[in-house]
Amino acid sequence: MKKYLFIFIFVSIAQLFYGQGKYTIQGELPDHSLDDSYLRLTNSSALSQEKERIKHLFIDSILVVDGKFHYEGVLSQKPFLAYLSSARTGRNMLDLGLYFIVEPGNIHIRIANWADEGVVSGTPINEDYSTYMIGTKRSMENQLLFLEKYAQYPDVVRFHLSFLLNGRRMSRDPNFPKYLQILDRMPKADRDILLAWLDYTIKKYEYEKKTKPLLDSIRNNAPRFIETILSNSSSTTMKNK
Repeated sequence: MKKYLFIFIFVSIAQLFYGQGKYTIQGELPDHSLDDSYLRLTNSSALSQEKERIKHLFIDSILVVDGKFHYEGVLSQKPFLAYLSSARTGRNMLDLGLYFIVEPGNIHIRIANWADEGVVSGTPINEDYSTYMIGTKRSMENQLLFLEKYAQYPDVVRFHLSFLLNGRRMSRDPNFPKYLQILDRMPKADRDILLAWLDYTIKKYEYEKKTKPLLDSIRNNAPRFIETILSNSSSTTMKNK
């Protein structure tokens, strides 16, 4: 009994440590075009309709210095999907947008070319994420392997899984049963949320399908404003707006 109690305590402490560990982000950009500007770091695990959750996703801003950036933080939850984007906007400005996983350890982000996706490394989940979700080996099969492997961390997979759990795909997507199998591996509370999301997308699709003929008819028969332009001649020019 004592042996099992010790194992239970050890596993609990290990999980607690993993959920509250320190993490660092070291990044390298291909040039100095974003120097002295800030990158926006946000939690990207929310679904598109979770409006209250979306309000609290901002984490911090990271200053770019000499083509590089550095950030240190403490993880107060389990690993989650994050999004790094450029806060600089304007004409001829470069935009940076990259998904990766915030987890304990030293996370390294390298962008060798603006035209290519960045490479994320240094921590276990990010190594897999870079390989199976954004790397050259990316395929639907590998993406499903990643989502299944990390279903225990809902905030890592729920964003990507939500795109697959769409009512429009049910009848014609041969992989749909596999998405449901991934759901079965998730904690019940998170599984219920995504099942509710699936139900929402089904009802939304059915609603759009029913209302489409009516909306098309309204658009096709919408009234038009006729502008009459008077001229010195006896002719009248008609324009549609």
